[in-house]
Amino acid sequence: MVGTAAPATERLRVNQVVSEDTQQVVVRGKITVPDPKPDVQKILSTDKSARIKKIELVPDKAIVEGTLTLQIVYVAFEPSQSVHHMHQQLSFTAFVELPGARPGMDVTARVSVEDVSITRSPGDPRQFDVTAILSVFVKVTEMQDVDVVTMCPSGATCEMDTIKVAHVVGSGTRQVIVSEEFNVPDEKPPVEKILEVDATAEITDKKIIKNKVIIDGTVTIQVLYVAAEPDQPVHQLHRTFRFSDFVEVTGAEPDMDVRVDVKVESADVDILDGDRLRADVVLMLTAFVTEPRQVNVITKITGVQATMTRLKIDHVVGEDSTQVVLRDTFETPDPKPDVEKIIDVTVQEVKVTETKIINDKVIVRGFVEVHVVYVAKKPDQAVHALERRLNFRTFVEIKGAREGMDVDVRPVVEFVSADAEGPNVTLEVVLKVTVKVTESLQRDVVVSVAPAPPVVCPPGQTIDYVVQPGDTYWKIAQQFGTTVKAIEEANPNKDPQNLQPGDVIKVPCPPAKG
Repeated sequence: MVGTAAPATERLRVNQVVSEDTQQVVVRGKITVPDPKPDVQKILSTDKSARIKKIELVPDKAIVEGTLTLQIVYVAFEPSQSVHHMHQQLSFTAFVELPGARPGMDVTARVSVEDVSITRSPGDPRQFDVTAILSVFVKVTEMQDVDVVTMCPSGATCEMDTIKVAHVVGSGTRQVIVSEEFNVPDEKPPVEKILEVDATAEITDKKIIKNKVIIDGTVTIQVLYVAAEPDQPVHQLHRTFRFSDFVEVTGAEPDMDVRVDVKVESADVDILDGDRLRADVVLMLTAFVTEPRQVNVITKITGVQATMTRLKIDHVVGEDSTQVVLRDTFETPDPKPDVEKIIDVTVQEVKVTETKIINDKVIVRGFVEVHVVYVAKKPDQAVHALERRLNFRTFVEIKGAREGMDVDVRPVVEFVSADAEGPNVTLEVVLKVTVKVTESLQRDVVVSVAPAPPVVCPPGQTIDYVVQPGDTYWKIAQQFGTTVKAIEEANPNKDPQNLQPGDVIKVPCPPAKG
């Protein structure tokens, strides 16, 4: 490309990738069939998932802590061979080497379960050895302002590329205290003393209004406690509750993209009485608002002095959406009474459980949790509620998407309804699933230019000269005080009528005068 105008620049605020890497982690541990569950004869299925609880950056390294959750369905070792379910968790810690990482930088991570092996422990029929292989990916970024040159300057020859970047509009943080009082579950004994409290938080929904990000999420607390019973056994209970809040981000608009990180800063549980507890959880919410920008950048330049910098950013491969219609007809579950009239239907949760990229396509799995409030078909016409989970599977075509790229999926419920006829309830949900695929892009781009220093032609010598836009042999001869004939004789294999910017020719310098 030949430059014809003065340099133009555009300021980008981007999250420069400092370092990223993937580490495989082997998790080993033991799980025990909880009382009063029967012994295991045969494991039928194991659902496994992993969650990151904490990421700490130290110089050149990330320390990732999380939990592996196993949902095991098994046939009991008893005459009736009934089917049972048990839930177990194992903790893990991963160390990921990240050259250049420093405390305070922005860090994101994801974990996936590659394989799980469960075998019975020798000598104890109720204990099992677990070996799991996890893949932990960590990326560290730092926000930077970069002024990129977007037009080839006059007198230069340029190679240009078009990149799509997530321009950072702004970010904001907010500390939130989430509190809730709740009863100890009926099947659990009352609490005498709390031994340990663990809390995790998850963002379930986020949306932007002008200059503000609205955030919905859940907090799950796990409490290890001494029971108020004569033998003082140790028990565990967990409780999940919802929260809604906002973070102010100047410049945010509804059609922009947003990422929200949540961190549990502290979690306390107090005993109100033996059967009632109060949880106070302090969260730190951080919202990053971005907008996609398509920018022309110069990746190679000749003819002028230029300063280049290396951009290492998330390049948007593509973004698209699809609409999914979910319908489910079911009988009112026992022991709920039949429905006379539906009062209200709301969506409690929309969650993506799996994403997978195949060439040019992203496959998405998840579920929608629907809450229905209704009048019972009984003489007292009492009001009841029920919940129903609707699973979905869909795909979105994204040209250029390949396995290993990053995927951001945003499901939004656009419509929900419920109808009742006889003992049956019919739910209908219209879901919009938006998918954005990104990959780490590394480009050396021009950030500033300056005129090239004048070419010196030492008397009596021959120099190499880079042809500039608009150059002819006559113009070059005038510039250096030589003749067209001398230049032609020095370049017998060059066609004077077909000079191209960037060509290198020989120019004989005239002898010194006098």
